[in-house]
Amino acid sequence: MVSSNRITKLLLYVFTGMVAIYLLLPLLMIVITSVGSGSASKFPPEGFTMKWYANLAEQTQFLHAFKNSLIASTGAVLLALVTGTLASLAIVQYPFRGSGLLRAFFVSPMVMPKITLGIAYLILFSKMHIAGGLFALILGEAVIVLPFVLTIVGSALANLQPVYREAAADMGASPIRIFFTITLPQLKLSLLLSGSIAFVFTFDQVEAALLLLRQDSYTLPIQLFLYMEKWQDPTIAVVSVVLIVFALVLFLLIRLVLRSLTGMEGMLGGRKKQRRS
Repeated sequence: MVSSNRITKLLLYVFTGMVAIYLLLPLLMIVITSVGSGSASKFPPEGFTMKWYANLAEQTQFLHAFKNSLIASTGAVLLALVTGTLASLAIVQYPFRGSGLLRAFFVSPMVMPKITLGIAYLILFSKMHIAGGLFALILGEAVIVLPFVLTIVGSALANLQPVYREAAADMGASPIRIFFTITLPQLKLSLLLSGSIAFVFTFDQVEAALLLLRQDSYTLPIQLFLYMEKWQDPTIAVVSVVLIVFALVLFLLIRLVLRSLTGMEGMLGGRKKQRRS
């Protein structure tokens, strides 16, 4: 029995290691390719150099596209957080006839082909005379990531205890004050998680951006595709390395915020138990 458990544990370790290698190997190949001395992306590289990092500094279109991606993703996430939270509040805490059907309608962009949504947005925003700029992209991407916010925040709202809201209402607090002082502070973790997922999803979104944006408003994924059509040098790998570092920094910041939030909630929970006792 003991030997069987050891064999099972060993097989699990081997399987986990193989999955980790499968996930990390492409990233490692990108890093090595970014310092290759050849004029084309090649693995393994013939030599090593840092000139492609210097070449990236000369490609100002990437920096401009990166700023556009940040603006579009941030705007779409903020809009989705506001609308998704309000919609979740109406569906979960103030249910009405047909609220389940409305929830399914709000979640439908998650399963709808993104190219179909992009064409629909192109037709709609062209009629509204706003197609071509980042504002149209923000509106379109907010709808695409709305299901993430609605699902995560809605689940958090459904698990909240109504005791504090009822106590505040008995003391004469208005629904708006109850939301901002009681409900919203309890949604910090779910808002952070849904916002993080939505930001990552929108940052490399291509379909809607490719159909909606003008040349001066292109986001980073589109600029990468355009560059690859003309050049095949390791500059693309350098951009990928920069994005990997950016994702790691973003992940660490989110983890620090989550730790601080969970720590604060633990302290508040302990104080509440002490007061009850």
